[in-house]
Amino acid sequence: MMLRTVLSGALALSLSAATFGQAKQLSVGDQAPGLDIEKWVKGSETTLTSGNVYVVEFWATWCAPCKRSIPHLTEVQKEYGDQGLTIIGVAGDDKDVPTVEKFVHSQGSKMDYTVAVDRNQSTKRAWLEAAGKNGIPCAFIIDRKGKLAFIGNPLPEANEGFDLAIKQVMSGRSNPKLVKQAAPMLDQARQARKIRNWRLASKEFDDVLSLDATVFANVGLEKFEMLLVDMDDRGQAYDYARNTLMGKQFASDAGALQMLAEKIATDPVIDQPKRDMDLALDAAEAARRLAGENDAKALSVVALVRYNRGEIEKAIDLQKQAYFNAAPKNKVEYKQTLSTYQESAKRASMSMQKGS
Repeated sequence: MMLRTVLSGALALSLSAATFGQAKQLSVGDQAPGLDIEKWVKGSETTLTSGNVYVVEFWATWCAPCKRSIPHLTEVQKEYGDQGLTIIGVAGDDKDVPTVEKFVHSQGSKMDYTVAVDRNQSTKRAWLEAAGKNGIPCAFIIDRKGKLAFIGNPLPEANEGFDLAIKQVMSGRSNPKLVKQAAPMLDQARQARKIRNWRLASKEFDDVLSLDATVFANVGLEKFEMLLVDMDDRGQAYDYARNTLMGKQFASDAGALQMLAEKIATDPVIDQPKRDMDLALDAAEAARRLAGENDAKALSVVALVRYNRGEIEKAIDLQKQAYFNAAPKNKVEYKQTLSTYQESAKRASMSMQKGS
C-alpha cells in the first residue's frame, strides 16, 4: 500500500510538473524544441544544431495558404542555403505518409527544401500548440544559438515580418532576448505614431535603438520615415539621418548604411521631392568603404543610387563591376539589374535622337 501511495504521489507530481511546464507559452527567445519525425520525405534527416539557422514550418497538403508559401520558402532556401540555412517543412496534420510523398513529388523543384512527416503530431504539439498557434502555415526561425527568433506566418502578404526576421538572423542582426525586451517599447512607439504623438514615438524609438543599433537598425529607419513622411519635416529627418544614423548608430555598419541609402532612393512611401539623393549617395559610398571597394552588394547599392539620380552610365559601370564580383549564385540577379539599366540608357538615347 505504501509503495502504491508513493508511486501515485510521484505520478501526480510528475503530471503537475508537466502541466506547470506547459503553462508557459513557447515564445521568441526560448530554446527551440526538438523534432520527432515519422519519415523524412525529402532531404536528409536533420538535427537542430548550434551554428546553423533553421526554419521549421508547419504545413499540410490540404492547406491552400501553405501551397502558396512553398515557392517563397524555396526562394529563401536558395538565397541563404550556402550561409547555413536549412528549411524543414513538417507536415503535422497529414497522418498518411504516402499522401505527403505524392504531394512533394508533384511539386518537384518548386518545393526545394527538406520535408518531413510528424510522428503522431508530437512535433506539432511541442512547437505549434506550445506557442499558442492554431493556423498554418506557421514558421519558426531558429538562430545560430538554438533560440527562437520568429514565430508566425511566412507569407509576405501576411505582413508578420518573416522575410525581415530571416534577413536579420542571417546577417547577425537578431537577438531574441533583446527583441522580446523591446517588444512593448516598439508597440508603444508605433501606437504613438498612429495617434501622432511624435514626442513619445520618438522617445520609444530611440530607447529601442539604444539597446543595440545593429539588431534594431530597421527601427532607426522607421523613425526616419516618421520624421520625413508622417511629420513632413524634411530638415529634421535628414539631420537625424546624417548626424545620428550615419554619424553614430550606423557609422561602422555597412549593411545599415546600405538600407538607409536604398530607402531614400527607392522607398515608394517617400515622394520624389522629399528624396535627398546626395545623402543617399553619401550613405552608399560610406557603406562601400566599410564593405570593401570590390564588394558586389556595396557596388550594386551605389549603382542603384546613381541610377535613381539619373546618372545611368555611371550606374551601368558600377553594376558591371558588381556583376563580375558577385558570387555565382547571385550573378543572375545582378545581370537582370544591369540589363534594366542598359535598357533605360537605350531608351534615353533613342528619345534624344528623336528629339533632335
